[in-house]
Formats: sequence, C-alpha cells, structure tokens
Amino acid sequence: MIKKILFLFICIFVSLSGYAQFGLYASAVYIKSNGSSAFYNNTAPGLGQDIGTLTFQGTDLGVFEQNSANLKITGSEVKTFKGPGDNVCSARLNFTVYPTGVRPVSPIYTAIDLGFYADCFAPACGAFFGSFPLVAGGGCCTAGDQKWQNPGSGIAADIDLTTFTPGSYTLEMYYSYTGEDGGAGCVTTKFDNNNNNPVNYTASFTISSTAPVSFGNIQVTNLQNRNKISWYTLSESETASFTLEHSLNGISFNSIGDIPAAGYSTTSKAYTLMHNDPNMGINYYRVRMNENGGRQQFSRVVKTSNNLPGHAYVNNNPVNNNLLVKNLSKGDVITLFNAYGANVYRTVAASGQLNIDANFYANGVYLLKIINKDSNVTLPVIIQH
Repeated sequence: MIKKILFLFICIFVSLSGYAQFGLYASAVYIKSNGSSAFYNNTAPGLGQDIGTLTFQGTDLGVFEQNSANLKITGSEVKTFKGPGDNVCSARLNFTVYPTGVRPVSPIYTAIDLGFYADCFAPACGAFFGSFPLVAGGGCCTAGDQKWQNPGSGIAADIDLTTFTPGSYTLEMYYSYTGEDGGAGCVTTKFDNNNNNPVNYTASFTISSTAPVSFGNIQVTNLQNRNKISWYTLSESETASFTLEHSLNGISFNSIGDIPAAGYSTTSKAYTLMHNDPNMGINYYRVRMNENGGRQQFSRVVKTSNNLPGHAYVNNNPVNNNLLVKNLSKGDVITLFNAYGANVYRTVAASGQLNIDANFYANGVYLLKIINKDSNVTLPVIIQH
C-alpha cells in the first residue's frame, strides 16, 4: 500500500503540471498444488488490497511426484492504476524454471498474457464474475484502477511443473505491463520484478520419483448424518499413514482423520474412515498418502450430498445450470444475493424443493438466504458455468 500511496502522490503532484504516470501496485500468481489452488502474492500493498494471502517470494512449494500434475501455474492477476491523462494497455506474467543453483546466464521466459478484466468502478473486493472464484481471493480494488487476469474472460493457463526430472528447482518470474504516461498510446513498458533483487521473484519446489503407492478405487457411502470413506491400495512401499481430507468447495481441503498404512505390501489392502459430522449439502473427500521419507500422494476427489433432517440445503454446489434447493418447508422465503449484496432472486417455497435456473446469473459466489418463522439460514453458493 505504501508503494501505491507513493505512486498516487506522485500522480497528484505531477498532474498539476499536466503530466501523470501509470503503474502497478499488486501482482500474484495462481498456483494449483495437490488439488488446492491459491494466489501467491508477488507485490503485496497491504491494507486490504493484496490479491492473495500467501507469499510467493522465497516460498518452498513442496515435493511433488514426477508427472503427477500436482503442481501447476493456472493463472495470475495484477492491479494497475493511471492518471486522468494516462493509459494502460496490457499486462503479462513471465516465468522460467531451472535447477536450483544453476541459473542460466540468459534465462528463457514463458509468457502468460493477462487480459483486461475490469475497471474498478467502485471499491470492490474478491474476484469479478467469470474469473477466479471468490474463495480464491482477488483482493480489493479502488475506483479508477484496473484488474488484469488470466483466465479473466478467457482460458486459464495450465502449466504443469511436474514434468521435470527428479531434483530441486527454482521458479522465477516477473511482470511486464505497457501503456503511456500522459498519452493514449502503448509506447512504454514497465516491470514488476522485485527490483531485480537479486533475480526477480523466486520460489522453489522439488520433483521426486514415482511415489510408492498405487491407489485403487475410493468411494464415499452416504449414511445421512455421517459418511463412510473407503479405499484400497494395489501396492505399497514405505507408506507411513493415510490422511482423510474434507472440503466444502472441492478446492480447499482440511485434515479430519488418520489411519496407519501397511508400510510394505504387494497385495491389495483396504482402508476405511468415518466422517461423523458432515455438513449439510455437498461434502468433498480425498485421501493423502504420507510416506516415511516425507513424500505425499493424493487420491482422486469424491463427493456426496448429505440431507440432515430439519435443514434446507443446496443439492449441487458448485452450481452449473440449475440451483437445486431441497428440504424446504412450504412458505419459506428464499432470497439469492450476489457478491456485492444485491438481491438477484426472491421467491416463496411452494413445496419442499426449489429449482432455480442459474443460467441467468454470471459466474461467482452468491449467498442463498432461507427464512421462516423458526430460523434464518444463509448458504454460500458458487455458480460456475
């Protein structure tokens, strides 16, 4: 924020003489790691305008099995500003990967174009519709500023970083953006590169050889007020334990239980863990294998919908075409609010089930409020077409 305040002070000062400047005040890369995605800040101004909550610079992203696709760059965002007579034309993330300690003299960078996404028409937080889900972050932006993103309204990047041979690697990146100070052109290129100190922004990760477990099928059995998660392995070697992880959105997972592993086996082994306190509606699960040497491997994600007596719930979340609300009581008042608090839908339940056509609404996070004489319930809903 100090950086942005300084830029804004300069813009105000020089605009008195008819000249101002454009600039960048926040940048972050969107990384998918072991099934969970998050923004990692490069430039982070603070005071509510950071894009994410994690830091990229100097971070060890972890150990990943070769060709597992468990570490990916899937997008990026920057936020820019300009004076009344200035212009901002484009933004781009540039990255390279090399073995740690062996930086090339002239690194070759891969570019990811960040499309213009929105003018910040008013102070707003979170992601814009059609972009990253609100739960991912996106930070706030101020009226008159601009957001540039991949995917934005386009196709998300899908850069698999696990294709390298086993070893330790450095992920290096910087941002470039174009515009014109005191004009409508695109003649000037500026950079966000950690002041080139010492070599742009850097984080590290490690690629390991194939993890020593072969997962068989994983399934979840819905027991109405609890869920049984079962899986089996086809073979194991140096496995220490399995951890059951739970999520409400299929993105952010939390550990809810552990069970010892066989350690070494060439035959099929079966495992079961119970989730005795599932949430109303959709519950997601995956299993994490923990090796004695510290490596990890993840199963595929499974889900089920729990209908707890006496509670209304959304049957399909995230929502694609139809938002299905179940377990309603006749006369319940149902209201849908968008991320900015605007009422976009309202009705009164005529039966125990309500189907809302989600095709009328843009991608994003909504709040579904259900009110009756006995209760007032608010449920988060993610619409993703």
